Amino acid sequence: MSKLQKKKPQSEKRKRVIETADDKSGVAVKSTVEKKPVRSLSDAGTEKSGQPMAGNFFARTAEFFREVKVELKKVVWPTRKQTTGTTVVVVVFVFIVAVFLGIFDYSLSKIVQVVLT
Repeated sequence: MSKLQKKKPQSEKRKRVIETADDKSGVAVKSTVEKKPVRSLSDAGTEKSGQPMAGNFFARTAEFFREVKVELKKVVWPTRKQTTGTTVVVVVFVFIVAVFLGIFDYSLSKIVQVVLT
């Protein structure tokens, strides 16, 4: 068996080396990250043990909402002033586009009216 055909142990298969540049020194830093095993689409409705997940619905739903709560705590929400400012910009932009489209529609309808009569 050649070197290419040798099978790696399971622990080595899941590891991946990532090379990144250190911000301060610019030196490349290698770090090892363990990859999670990829589940196929045929496994979508089953747990790792092969059992259907239907009986675990409420536990999974509760876990989902716990994770949502944790992620929402990480969100940096805009201030009232930022929200008001961006809302005003959107309303003004919509008004300008509406006026432009109105003028364009009116002029095209007049052109069609002149051509047809």
